[in-house]
Amino acid sequence: MPRITIQPINIRADAREGETLRDLLLRRGVHVESPCNGNGTCGSCGVWVKEHDLVPFTPNENITDSDLEKGYRLSCQVTPEEDLTINLPMNFLRDAKRFRESQTILEGEIAPVSRLVSAVKVLEEHDYPEMLYDNFPEPQVLKVWEDEYEPKGLAIDLGTTTIVVTLVSLETGVVLSTASKLNPQISFGHDIMTRIQHGSTQEGLYELAQAVRKGINELVYEVCVDSDSKRKEILDVVLGGNTTMLQIIAEIDPAPLGQIPFTVDIRSGISYPVQQFGIKVNPDARVYIPPVLHAFIGSDITAGLLIHSDFFDDTKSVLFVDVGTNGEIALNYLGRRLVCSAAAGPAFEGMGLSCGMRASFGAVEAVKSDADSITFSTVADSEPRGVCGSGIVDLAAALLRLQIIDPTGKFCSLPCNSVPESVSTRLKEVDGQTVFEIGSQVSFSQRDVRQVQLAKGAIRAAIDVLMDEAGCTVDELDNIVIAGGFGFYLNPENLETIGIIPRGTKDKVEFAGNACRSGCVWMLTDISYRRFLEINLQDIEHISIAQSPKFMELYTESMEFRDAEFEISGKS
Repeated sequence: MPRITIQPINIRADAREGETLRDLLLRRGVHVESPCNGNGTCGSCGVWVKEHDLVPFTPNENITDSDLEKGYRLSCQVTPEEDLTINLPMNFLRDAKRFRESQTILEGEIAPVSRLVSAVKVLEEHDYPEMLYDNFPEPQVLKVWEDEYEPKGLAIDLGTTTIVVTLVSLETGVVLSTASKLNPQISFGHDIMTRIQHGSTQEGLYELAQAVRKGINELVYEVCVDSDSKRKEILDVVLGGNTTMLQIIAEIDPAPLGQIPFTVDIRSGISYPVQQFGIKVNPDARVYIPPVLHAFIGSDITAGLLIHSDFFDDTKSVLFVDVGTNGEIALNYLGRRLVCSAAAGPAFEGMGLSCGMRASFGAVEAVKSDADSITFSTVADSEPRGVCGSGIVDLAAALLRLQIIDPTGKFCSLPCNSVPESVSTRLKEVDGQTVFEIGSQVSFSQRDVRQVQLAKGAIRAAIDVLMDEAGCTVDELDNIVIAGGFGFYLNPENLETIGIIPRGTKDKVEFAGNACRSGCVWMLTDISYRRFLEINLQDIEHISIAQSPKFMELYTESMEFRDAEFEISGKS
């Protein structure tokens, strides 16, 4: 049977006789957009086939000849006959393992539509429509509803730096559209503590709440236009966000979140009237907040934990790392589950760097190097305009390998005699400092390196504190799950090279992408996930790394590229 390697999630699967690539992906819990349900007409379920000369063209009016030449194929039209390596599109969802009320783990396939159990049921038994919601005992009259409407839901990932909104049909479970943007609150400060401080006055809280509501409502409008949907069709919202973002959008004073004992005032594991969050959808819609564990462990993380069932398997050891402005780390060590957070800053989200940007046109998303060269890949193969998160990790690793920066993070002094001549031409002196030139208007500076070190140092120190607290060794880890908006596109070897993950663990890495978004989508389409989290997160332990006697020492050590030192120097 042909062996199919699925990238960037590094899954291998044997294709069954007569099975299309789309069928194989579904069987392994990977969903690519396919509005025509695999009939080959919509042109949406494309994947990139590495060995494309072995696979016939799959022409479609929505696919350019250039993309076909480069290996783009409709997964529903390809029946593999040879071993292949495929790369998934950016908007795929992973549903590798699902839970039921009984907590039985269902492996492999996406649940068929017949198992879809949303929180919303529209009743038309009377002359007026009613909505029965989740475990509410009585239906409520839908004041605004039309016969042609289809119940829909929103999955919202409300991050400190980025907001992602996904529109889902509650009748079919199909993801209809996704849109994202920078959180407008950035104009008030990049980090959580600055937002808390600004929101600690009534006027400041109002400003922050209005800014984020406006941003979400713009995205709601975008996904509705994109999918030819109506706002008033949206009856359910699952809101994943860090605790500060949740309290601000609900206009709850965030001040207690920023001072000991870090009191959380928003209730979670329940639903609210949509008006409390200012989201412009059907006025009778509800907003469900997944469980919040701590002032610094919000519903974004708990939603994300759903997507890797081994985190709730008492026989496994799984490290879950969500890379964001506020890095969250969770560990399941043979049934003992712990969680902590670290203020990583926005560097890995493309912010706070002289060359940083989101993963849009012109963003350097991958960097490769060998003994005497360095190459860049950009989004849409356009001229470099900046570097996004995955490119930042790759670039730091490449500069280390080429000895342009040393294990302390310091740039070499010009002229850098140890640097290959073909690369040294990119090294410039600007304002008395060495910088690495990526494009005519894009460069990577010493300050940028330091920002990366601060971010990765906080995440790695938190990982070490959590594993030490649990008594878990690197060898005992079964998996390391990397989540975050850019998680699928990270290179495990480079994560290890710059020291975000411990040495010797790159082969244990699995990528979950935007785990919060995926988890929220699941909770829209199957309410048993809500019950599962509410029950199974009751005993999780929060570890305050700030109070750990080892944290500052580990943080200082982790800021250096200690795991790359051996590779660079040749020491053992």
